[in-house]
Amino acid sequence: MNDLMVQIDGEAVPLASCGWLMRETCGCIVAALVAVPTKGIVYATAEQAHRHLEPNKRVRDKDVREGRHMELITMAHYRENIRANWECEQHAAATA
Repeated sequence: MNDLMVQIDGEAVPLASCGWLMRETCGCIVAALVAVPTKGIVYATAEQAHRHLEPNKRVRDKDVREGRHMELITMAHYRENIRANWECEQHAAATA
């Protein structure tokens, strides 16, 4: 199962080297999840990742209605560009 490949920005990468972010409409990150956290557990779709982060269907439906969305990224991108910077530019500037 760890040999699953996904396409991100036109590049094929192993799903095991990716993670999911849940973002607000403004761009702030509200949750993060490794796509393949342990052997035998795989979150290959946005729906699977969302269901893991929020087991309650009503809350998931509300997330979708309010514009929150799941985004698949490489963990390299996370380490190089995001790390602890979960706020969007607008909110990061407000707290600076």
